[in-house]
Amino acid sequence: MKLTTPFKKFASMLMFSVVLSSTASAEGTCAGKFINPITDVCWSCMFPMYISPLPVFWNIKQQKGQIVLDQPSIKAHASAIFSPDGYITPLGICGCPNRLYMPGILMSFYEPYRSVDITKAPFCFVGLGGLDLGEGLSSLVPAPNGAQPNYDNVGHSSFMNMHWYLDPILAILEILDTGCTMGDTASIDIAFMSEIDPMWNDDDVSFIFAPDSVLYTSLPANLACTVDCVATSLPNSGDSNKTQVIDNIFIPNYSGQKSSMDYSSNVSNSASNLNPSKYLYWCAGCQGSIYPLDGNNANNIQQVQNAILSAVKANNMIHRMGLQMKTTGFYGMCANVIPDLQLDKAEWKYQMQYPLPQGLNPTTAVGTCCNAIGETDSTWNSGASFPITGEDFNFLWFHERDCCYF
Repeated sequence: MKLTTPFKKFASMLMFSVVLSSTASAEGTCAGKFINPITDVCWSCMFPMYISPLPVFWNIKQQKGQIVLDQPSIKAHASAIFSPDGYITPLGICGCPNRLYMPGILMSFYEPYRSVDITKAPFCFVGLGGLDLGEGLSSLVPAPNGAQPNYDNVGHSSFMNMHWYLDPILAILEILDTGCTMGDTASIDIAFMSEIDPMWNDDDVSFIFAPDSVLYTSLPANLACTVDCVATSLPNSGDSNKTQVIDNIFIPNYSGQKSSMDYSSNVSNSASNLNPSKYLYWCAGCQGSIYPLDGNNANNIQQVQNAILSAVKANNMIHRMGLQMKTTGFYGMCANVIPDLQLDKAEWKYQMQYPLPQGLNPTTAVGTCCNAIGETDSTWNSGASFPITGEDFNFLWFHERDCCYF
C-alpha cells in the first residue's frame, strides 16, 4: 500500500516506537487509543460559527465560544476601511496583503487543532494508541530530578507528565484547506514532551520561566478562581440550533465621518467570553489555579479534574514558549506566523478523548461534549476514569480560527 505524504512521517515514527518498546514488560501500565475523526470528535464543538457575507452567526446546541466580531483588531480594521465619501467594503469581504488582497469570505469557527496527553507513566503516548516508549527512552533521557507521577489524596497534590501534539484534523482531512488552514502541515507530530523539560518537573526551575507565579499563587488570586468557576459554568443562553443573521453591522455615513457599528445582535456566548473567565487568566475555573506553571498540582480533587488542570497548564506553557501562533484577529486571519505568547481562554475549548470520548460517555449531559476552560466537569466526569487502563488521559483542543476563505 502506498502511503500518502501526510502519513509517511507518522508511519516512520510508529515503526521506531515499536522497536523501542519491544523490550517493554507485558504488564506495562500505558494505555490509549488513536482518535477516530468520524466517531470520536465532537464536531458540534466547531460552533459558534460566523459565515459571511450574509453574514450569519450559526450555533448548534449552543456551544460556548466567541466569533470573529469579538476580536478588537477586526473591529478596528473594519472601521478603518471607511472612505470620506462613505463607501465601505462590507465586513463579510476580506483580503490579506500576503495574498495580494485577493478577495475572500470572512469566517470564524473552532478548529480541532491540537491534542495533549496527561499520563502517569513517563513516555506513555496515550494519543498514539498507548505506545509505551518508557523502556527504551527512560534510560536514554531520564526524567529530570527523578520526578515521578504521584497522587496524594491526603495532601491533595499530584504530578503527571504531558505530551503536546500537533493534530490539525481539518488539514489532514483536507477540509477548508484554502485560506483557513494555511501554514499547517497535514500530519500528526509531537511538539513537546515534559519528560525532557526540567521546568515541568520542578517548581523552583519553573519560576525562572514564569516569575509571575508569585502574584497568582497568593490567597486572593486563588479565591478569584471561585468566581471564575461559577461564571464559566453558567449555561449558554438562547435557543438551541440558532441561526441568526447579524444585521446593522455597518451604518454608512455620507457626511464624511466614520460610521458606527452596532454589535448588539452579536450573540456570542457571554458565559465563556465576556465573563471574568476572559480576564482572570491565571485561573482554570473549577479546576484550580494555572500557576505554578508546571506539572505539580496542589488542587488535586479527583483524577479527571486533575488531568484537565494539567492540560490547561500545558496549553499555557506552549504559549509562553512561543510555540503557538495567532489564529484570531486581523493578524491571525492573514498570517498565522506571529507567536501568541498569552493564553486567551475564550479562544480554546477541549474534549476528552481517552479513556472515553466525552460525547460517548453515557453519563454525559445531553448536548455536552466539549468544555470551556474553567467549566465544571461535575456534569460528565462520572465514569470518565477507571482503574488500570483508565488512569491516563488524552484531550482534543479546539482553537478559534478566524480566516479569509477564498
